[in-house]
Amino acid sequence: MSERLSKLPTGRHLIPCDFVARDQRERMLLATAGVVAERGYQKTTIELIAKTARVALSTFYRQFKSKEDCFLAAFDESAAAAAAVFDELLDTERPWPEQIASGLEIFLAMVVDEEARAKLCLVEAQAAGGPALERYQAMLEKVAPKLREGRALNPRAERLPDGFEVSIAGGLAWLVHQRLVDERSEELKGLLPEMLQITLTPYVGEAAAARAAEARQGGCGAR
Repeated sequence: MSERLSKLPTGRHLIPCDFVARDQRERMLLATAGVVAERGYQKTTIELIAKTARVALSTFYRQFKSKEDCFLAAFDESAAAAAAVFDELLDTERPWPEQIASGLEIFLAMVVDEEARAKLCLVEAQAAGGPALERYQAMLEKVAPKLREGRALNPRAERLPDGFEVSIAGGLAWLVHQRLVDERSEELKGLLPEMLQITLTPYVGEAAAARAAEARQGGCGAR
């Protein structure tokens, strides 16, 4: 993370002020994710965020009103970055079960590659409560429409409750949450078959879901 938090030159320079402000903001959001992932939301302080980001406290307060304000901005930035990755990589022309398998693979790869951001969004947002918890719930609800597309494959879909897909999304997030909290990140990619079977079963049936999961044994990238 230290390389990504490299400081701009001090003193007089020709770098535009708006570029400096954007760079400082990016460093503070990155520092927030790193500090929160290491210490937890409750033990994170503004002073520690500023020190990690290599900015003055006055710089922090020019950008954010409070620790919560900065945390929420870091959450929003992380969620937007993840959504952009999905938009770029997910092929929505493929059959729905393949989209789900690919989406879960992308999700787990992002969690592994950006573990600090993942902890911020999936673990510490719940610990922070209030607006952060509302954002976490909204994140689950954004996943629901893609899952709900699977109802077209289930002749008994009308029996599923309205909030069923949000519950599935929450269950998948909880599986990842547990590994992050227990510092078992090496197990994350191996969750793919289990998560895929959980997601597909209500829509395509146990047998078809089991076959799809078995095809993904070995973690992300298995075919």
